[in-house]
Amino acid sequence: MILKIDNFNLKNKYCILLYLAFLIFFTISFFKYENYASPYFEIGILILVFIIGCFSLYYYGKNENNLHKVALIIILLFGITCVFLTPIDDVSDEQEHSIRSEIVSTGQLSTDYIQIPNSTEHGYKTIASLTLLGENTGSNVMKTDVDDSKINLNTTYISSAFSQNPFYSYLPQAIGMLLAKLLDLNAIWLLWLGRLFNLIVYASIISLAIRKTPILKFPMLIVSILPLAIYQAASLSADGMFISLSMLAFAYFLYFYKTPKIKWVDLGIFYSAIILSGLLKSPFLALSLLIFLVPKQNFENSTQNMIAKFAILICLAVGILWSGYSTSVLANSWRGDHFISNHVNAKEQMNLLLSNPIFSIERFSNVFNEFPVIIDRFFYFSNAGGAYSSRLLSSLYMIFFMIFALIYPLDERFNIKTKLRGFLIGFLIYFGVIMVQYLTWASVGAETVMNGVFSRYFIPLLIFVPLILNRDIFEYDKEKLSFIFLTIAISFISAMIILTVTIKY
Repeated sequence: MILKIDNFNLKNKYCILLYLAFLIFFTISFFKYENYASPYFEIGILILVFIIGCFSLYYYGKNENNLHKVALIIILLFGITCVFLTPIDDVSDEQEHSIRSEIVSTGQLSTDYIQIPNSTEHGYKTIASLTLLGENTGSNVMKTDVDDSKINLNTTYISSAFSQNPFYSYLPQAIGMLLAKLLDLNAIWLLWLGRLFNLIVYASIISLAIRKTPILKFPMLIVSILPLAIYQAASLSADGMFISLSMLAFAYFLYFYKTPKIKWVDLGIFYSAIILSGLLKSPFLALSLLIFLVPKQNFENSTQNMIAKFAILICLAVGILWSGYSTSVLANSWRGDHFISNHVNAKEQMNLLLSNPIFSIERFSNVFNEFPVIIDRFFYFSNAGGAYSSRLLSSLYMIFFMIFALIYPLDERFNIKTKLRGFLIGFLIYFGVIMVQYLTWASVGAETVMNGVFSRYFIPLLIFVPLILNRDIFEYDKEKLSFIFLTIAISFISAMIILTVTIKY
């Protein structure tokens, strides 16, 4: 691969050597986790990710002007690797996501929380094979027989099924599961095909977003291939849908920022993406405020300008209506008992905050104090007792991303006013995510605001960072710098896969 191939010139070869150096460094740093149970398998995966990484860099070298294609290829290649390597139901809440996906695969768009026959308990009807997968949570497929067991369609009941999430966030997974059932495959394919279709949709939406935006294409590429983003997209989680739709909304904002005449259909897509992502994470409805950063002269006329801004109220109304519904069904799961035993009550929590200003100020300051915890959780993987992470990867990635955001030469100069407004919108969403979790997950009067807060909720906010921090005072060769940054970004994705294999296989 380091021989000359078409336009794969000297600087590309250096990037391959840099990539190899990173792989060796990360592999050595993970030796402390090594149990040597399957060394040949791990060596094989190391070779595989090296080949995938080299091909990704080669493909980028031939398609530097088609970053949407580059994003598609990188996400699919590394994502498919995660689809098959990530252990069974190992992603956070993946078993519960699988139940909802299977329910949607039957054509049921809402959920029925029913009394389980011959029992006083309530739950959701699904198929027995998902129980089998759940019993093997955290295990790699080599240590189970789910790859040899046919799909069991017998009825069973599960207590939780993410009924608070909208159905469309499970359509890709449902299609994969339906295909596995129609083809009468083994049980593991319910998981694998569900993950695969979810990944394809994530990659497609991200590719569309990068293609649509006229500026900040490369920063959007870097954010979209964050290891945690690919890890979530290559699972049954609805977070892949949420992340990609938020990125699509941001891409349309950038399109509006540069286009001289905004079309009504594009405004419709912009607000649709915001609503669809906001129904999954309500604070992201605030992405609609980005419309205030669009220059007035880019609207067709004053009427369009006024209607575009008025639509923010529609987003807010939809969000409030959905929040009322989702909150009402949230307890129809294991969360109900959790809320009772831990005294979780949003109304009481709000009353406490409003009646105690000093306490409220302390909780508000927590959103700053806990920022290092959020950074640390950007490389937090797996679920519950089987969770694993790497503080080394988290620290190095944040250093890498901050340097990237600061010095990478953008193709647009944003003025101070736009940067300040962007910061305020980003902070509003950041603060909103934490406070929503505090109201709905923390015990009344809890001292920390980090209950139920995970870094994956903040992934779309990373695209705000280059917009806000970038300083156009450095002179670099943009082409060379892009190759270096992409090489490092790919190295982190590879490191995540190596870490998973080292710990889980």
